[in-house]
Amino acid sequence: MPWLDKLGGDAALAAWVAVAVLVEAALYASMAREAWRRRWQRRMLVAAAPLSCALYHVGLDWSSLPSVLGLGAMAAFFVGLSPVLARRRHGWLWVAALAAAPVLLKAFRLFYPPAGELRMEFLGQLMWIRTTVLTVLRDLQPEGIGFGFWPGAREWKTGLLYFVLLMPAAFAAAWLTGFARPAWPGEPWLWTAGKAAATFFGILWVVALSEEFFFRGLLQPRIGLWAASALFGLAHLGFREFPNWRFAVVAAVAGVFYGLAFRAGGGIRASMVTHALTVAAWRTFFR
Repeated sequence: MPWLDKLGGDAALAAWVAVAVLVEAALYASMAREAWRRRWQRRMLVAAAPLSCALYHVGLDWSSLPSVLGLGAMAAFFVGLSPVLARRRHGWLWVAALAAAPVLLKAFRLFYPPAGELRMEFLGQLMWIRTTVLTVLRDLQPEGIGFGFWPGAREWKTGLLYFVLLMPAAFAAAWLTGFARPAWPGEPWLWTAGKAAATFFGILWVVALSEEFFFRGLLQPRIGLWAASALFGLAHLGFREFPNWRFAVVAAVAGVFYGLAFRAGGGIRASMVTHALTVAAWRTFFR
């Protein structure tokens, strides 16, 4: 099996990787419904933070204790400090900075070493999205975010409209910066369509959900469309290499249209659609 080969043929490690992924995915999916989100208490968020890490480390050759304690401390610090900051003037800015720091610094690589050829820090990223989103929704109670996993009919239409409007600008930015060039898929169309659909929903429910939540839902109403879009671009400077200014420029341009979709759709689910369509198109038709 190809995936087992990437794990060095270690069946026991593969089993623990699968368990850790399934557990983290189930915890992440608990954000999908409001009734489920309300059940998360602060102590539960802290206790659940290192769970997938501990399960994953069972299959490794060294102790998970430092990683478990480190992740638990990170979650406790954020969850405990968030309500204090939320009561202060501009506290939302500090909460956003604390939420973004581990992701921008790529801190989760320290807690989730690779499993053979597989990079596993995505488990930490899922955990951190869940922890920070649930904390912000409870402590800051921001209005107008429209958080959710599944867009409504109006949000699908709005997201698609701004994706179409974005395409000429994104194509021009990618071409002028040398970020990407068109490349017709070389695989069978059925396979290409399946990969594009999987990419779309993967981006919609993870990358777009988290980035739109913070940049459009939390920052844009407070600092404006243009500033939020510029910060969104700057956040992509570390993609693959630093400074990846080409990607930062393209991301900033795209961020303007994501922000417009957020405004027109009345929440992040419309901008999530625009965001996910853009990434799926890029990965399918550009290189």
